[in-house]
Amino acid sequence: MKGWIARVRTTAGPLALLGTLALLAGILVVGAPRVANRLTDEGLRNDISQLAYTARDLTYRGPRDKGANWRPADRLKAQQKVFYPTLNERVEASWWAATSSQDESWVTGTGLPAKTTDVKFRVRTGSGLREQADLIEGRWPETQQLGKGPLEVVLTEWNADKLSQHVGSTFKFQDELPMEVVGIIRPHDENSTFWEPMPLALRAYLPNDDGDPWRAIVFTDDPGLERLPEMAGIIYEFRYRVDMDRLDMGVLPGMVEAVSVARRQGLESSLLTSLDSQLAEFEKRARAGAALLAVVQVGTLLTLAGLVLLAARVAVSRRRAEFALLRARGGAIATIGGYTLLESLLVVPGAVIGALLGAALPGRPSVTWPVQVAFTLLAVLAVPVMTMRAARDPSFSGERSDVAVARVGLKRRTAELSLLVLAGLGVWLLRQRGLSAGEGVDVYLAAVPALLAAGAAVVMVRLVPPVVGRFSRLAARGRGAVGFLGLSRSGRTAGAVIGPVAVLVVAVSTAVFSVAVASTIAEGRDRATDLRMAADMKVDGYYFDKTTEAELAAVPGVRAVTQYMVDGASDLVVDQKRLGTVYSLVLDGQAYARVVAASGVDFTPPAVFTDAAPGFPVPALVSPGVAKQLGTDHGTVSLRGRNYDFRVAAVVDGFPPIANGASNFIIVPWQAVPVEAQQALNPSGFLIAGDPDPEKVREVGAAGQERWANEGFRPRAYEEVTQVTTWEQARAKLDDSSINAVVTFAYGIGAGAGVVLALLAIGFAVVSGARGRGTVLSRLRTMGLSRGQGRRLLLVELMPVVTVAVLTGAVIGMAVPHLIAPALGLSTFTDGLSVGVTFDPLVVGASLALVLVGMLTALAVETLFNRRLRLGEVLRLGSDAGES
Repeated sequence: MKGWIARVRTTAGPLALLGTLALLAGILVVGAPRVANRLTDEGLRNDISQLAYTARDLTYRGPRDKGANWRPADRLKAQQKVFYPTLNERVEASWWAATSSQDESWVTGTGLPAKTTDVKFRVRTGSGLREQADLIEGRWPETQQLGKGPLEVVLTEWNADKLSQHVGSTFKFQDELPMEVVGIIRPHDENSTFWEPMPLALRAYLPNDDGDPWRAIVFTDDPGLERLPEMAGIIYEFRYRVDMDRLDMGVLPGMVEAVSVARRQGLESSLLTSLDSQLAEFEKRARAGAALLAVVQVGTLLTLAGLVLLAARVAVSRRRAEFALLRARGGAIATIGGYTLLESLLVVPGAVIGALLGAALPGRPSVTWPVQVAFTLLAVLAVPVMTMRAARDPSFSGERSDVAVARVGLKRRTAELSLLVLAGLGVWLLRQRGLSAGEGVDVYLAAVPALLAAGAAVVMVRLVPPVVGRFSRLAARGRGAVGFLGLSRSGRTAGAVIGPVAVLVVAVSTAVFSVAVASTIAEGRDRATDLRMAADMKVDGYYFDKTTEAELAAVPGVRAVTQYMVDGASDLVVDQKRLGTVYSLVLDGQAYARVVAASGVDFTPPAVFTDAAPGFPVPALVSPGVAKQLGTDHGTVSLRGRNYDFRVAAVVDGFPPIANGASNFIIVPWQAVPVEAQQALNPSGFLIAGDPDPEKVREVGAAGQERWANEGFRPRAYEEVTQVTTWEQARAKLDDSSINAVVTFAYGIGAGAGVVLALLAIGFAVVSGARGRGTVLSRLRTMGLSRGQGRRLLLVELMPVVTVAVLTGAVIGMAVPHLIAPALGLSTFTDGLSVGVTFDPLVVGASLALVLVGMLTALAVETLFNRRLRLGEVLRLGSDAGES
């Protein structure tokens, strides 16, 4: 036991480092996927929860056949039972409802100023109403059966006030069936999901223009609705909401399949939802985020593995003479390896603690234990394997490893060439196939950036010695021996430190890769925000009066402003044939150009748009989709009930602030519309360049809307909806998108771990040559070399290799995103905008700073090592002195 303790003390430093590396690997392998899974699951729930009910929920709709005897409550349960278990188990709540059709639900006798059929009160019944609302006046409906008495209804408090109805009010359905208001209700929470399908129950539509009908929803009971089928069509609705707390990436594929199959499982009804497509789209984004995380994880893990091998090499080199003595006394190679294996088992607790710490992190677990076991075996077996390899060729004397490494053998050359071939093949496969392969990420392809960095390190080690050798010969002509000796040793020992150099290059490239991709995504999001906003600030509302633009221009901080009008469903007509609806945007071309330029948006509107003169047909810009629909160079578009003839002035793929990827739009130059035809146009928003106070802008906009609402419209139908959005708010919304947290987490691992591991690699580069350097330094000290000159000697020796290694890693880190850009799918994180990989000048400064910090680290490690080595004893006892 004492012998074992003594042997452990001999290699306590390397063993402690091995244990630390195993601990870090455990956290990375076990903990990082859990955190990533948690962030991804949170993003999934956030994205799906923000969808409208028509997309998020599963809603079956259909009529009830005559003679059908099923009850709605029973059909609600029966429909859920046919779902796949994955979906059925995750239904959080369900409701049924039956509603009369809009067109047939006209009533008379309400007292509202409208034509006979222009007051439409849809009658609705279903489950959940009494749980979601309080009765504040009257009672709940109790309609008598067999056609006796009026059909009893209740309506919400807001609707009762705006529609001038109260308890006791009566009117007739289709001027025939008596109806009576028996109660007024108040919703518990108007934002509750229960009320989403029936906004007219909360806020009736109060018409602004003559001829528009009044529209609202009133509630009755089951007997009341049973009196309507002969008079109006009844649509039954069965709605199922998925529990977000039970939705995660682990069940996502099953959910996509279950919802897709549910489309064919409707019981005499059809399914309305886009949940399956939304889940599939998120899965695509999540796969892209997982691919980026995998690249960073693999690069970091390979760096840790390289450090493990370096630590094992240091441990073996310290006991080289001991192993040679055991071998000379007849010890078997396996026996010697067994000794070191018992010592290396001390690494296992570190690996276990790391795995436990990783498992303690919140998140959904992943099947990563095989990787953890493999890394632990590497950490445990590295020292025994290297020991047995060293025991095959025992040596009691120190050897010049630099001279030995200068002769590259066939096996090593083959290995280096194979590494380069693997890296090149991986780049080609990445560009052809991408990172994701079926169920997950291809580990080999995820390791390609690290393989490229390792290959670059091999090439660098082969190219640096001749160049440094030339500089050493030049230094020999100068005064002083420090430069000559340092460069000479640097040229000879470059090959000897290929391990630390390779680890250093991989670590730096991983960090720079993370920074480069982060910079690219950040710039892409900036560009996407520019195109989404087209200004520094946007003001949106219903409509504003025509003086609002001038008032906004007078707000302090506003440099330029332009008004616009949006119609999301304009009729598109060509040669008196209606083609469908189109998104219409009306803008003043020259004012728009000024705002875009003043806001710094990199977009130049076409001259045919900015220079358009008044007249018909109006020169308009259209999307490729609209141009294809038209099939000609002219058409007609409706704006606020008035038709405008236009001619196609140009076809554009995009136009800020229209959403990126939109394909069905038309842009009309406001200034080209004749003055007499502009009376029907009212601005629905403004684009502002500058930095005004958002609250002041909102106040001016609200006043403009209030004036518009009072110009010939019903004030009671108006609700102020002025919304001010700054560029920063729009940019932050992109940062808060679903997968962004995972990507940011990946960047943090890559950049942080890369820098720390790079400094560790520099420390190993110092340690690998410290013994030989100590011998030389001891002899030079007897010749008058000062301590300061000794430190400069170290810097001169390491500076070329470390500097070139750091710069090589930086170049590889910047080049990899360019080489594998198609596989990264960065447009997934930039609102669908395709962006090129950008160069961040800060990378150069950070690389130089890393070299400086690395040199300081080297000095610190060298000083500590020399103190332990006791250089004074080296000259008396030989190069192995001070090893204990």
